[in-house]
Amino acid sequence: MDTSVTSSRALIASAGLIAVIIVSATAVACGSDSDNTVTPKPPTFGTTMNGAGEVPAKAVAGTGTATIVKNGTTYTYTITYSGMSGPLNGAHIHGPAGTGVNTVVIVPFDVTNAGAAGTLTGTFTSTNNVNISTDSLDKLMTSGNAYVNLHTALNPGGEIRGQLAKTQ
Repeated sequence: MDTSVTSSRALIASAGLIAVIIVSATAVACGSDSDNTVTPKPPTFGTTMNGAGEVPAKAVAGTGTATIVKNGTTYTYTITYSGMSGPLNGAHIHGPAGTGVNTVVIVPFDVTNAGAAGTLTGTFTSTNNVNISTDSLDKLMTSGNAYVNLHTALNPGGEIRGQLAKTQ
């Protein structure tokens, strides 16, 4: 066999091997096109409410939970409650105040058609208190210095209450 043919075949085989190595190395280096970063979950605040949390404490059957999720500049709330002495006539976030202290309403919730048990849902984008920004509200909820309070005609000052805390 002619040595030039043998040399050409060896050169082609070497070029093919180099091409396979380059393609394999590129595939390993690039990995998948998916982004493996973890997207952080939006801040979530929550509480469990009962009459013992009221100031002064109330011996009532009512209980509830509240969850508030912040996504960008919008807060979404879900408040589930039962066993109240009557239909709700008020529901709010109050602050700043720690456990055992009452204070002013920061964010009112819509209680239209709210019975003695049910779920309130909705969104808000700001507080109704010019002295408390949403950044301040976040800090109050994170530190436990804001609370959710549900009111009825029998307990106009509040029937059940729970201090908010950051849950996520």
